[in-house]
Amino acid sequence: MKTDFLTDLIITKIHCISTMYNATGSRSKRQYRPYCAILIKYSGETEYTSCNEKIISNKNNMVILPKGSAYEWVCTKSGYFSIIEFDCNKTLDHILSFSISNSEKILKIFKDLEYKRLLKSPLYELECIRGTYDIILKLLQASPRTYQPVSKQQKIQPAVDYIAHNYYKNITNDELAELTSLSTVYFRKLFTEVYDMPPITYVHTLRIKKALEMLQSDYGSITDIAQSLGYLNIYDFSRTFKKYTGLSPKNYLKQNKESLH
Repeated sequence: MKTDFLTDLIITKIHCISTMYNATGSRSKRQYRPYCAILIKYSGETEYTSCNEKIISNKNNMVILPKGSAYEWVCTKSGYFSIIEFDCNKTLDHILSFSISNSEKILKIFKDLEYKRLLKSPLYELECIRGTYDIILKLLQASPRTYQPVSKQQKIQPAVDYIAHNYYKNITNDELAELTSLSTVYFRKLFTEVYDMPPITYVHTLRIKKALEMLQSDYGSITDIAQSLGYLNIYDFSRTFKKYTGLSPKNYLKQNKESLH
């Protein structure tokens, strides 16, 4: 859930970056939070109740208060916290919690952003958005990845890296398996377990994701895009594109243009 909410989060505006103090016993309640917030309680402790779950906020546990979330909080140990409030494209009804070991480094980012916003230094708005993304990235990197066994991911990682750099080439299962020193049959089975799709399907998925980006810009014609992505011709590209999106590239372009008007 943490990954689902954060990986494609789009920050549209930073509303405030502040450092505040809460005394023991301070409390409040939210029914629907209007903005998203990232909070680090670097001294003292606060207890949140969200969706019948108790969440502790202190120097070792950061919280994200999503836009749309409902919760109650009470300060159980007086202290200071830093908070970034921002608007974004997503809502969630409950709080997200992250265990951290590098609170000093993350707190420094908060303080630097607060300083830049206070003085309104050149490009401070962009720097504040970038800094907020940096904090989110650090939280995601620190989170345990329980969705797949690490050993399996590590075994196929050379193939994944190769695909990312060469998705536009004619890639085969035998070629990818050789990179991992696994048999082709076992490699294909392992890859499918980790990514819920066979390797070549994964290649086409990456290609179509790139195609969706290219079609929304002025990179060139559909034929140019097909060639850039490694398809033999526009017909092969159109057939694959429709298989994965339900639309032909031409109809996707038409639908996309209509949605902009």
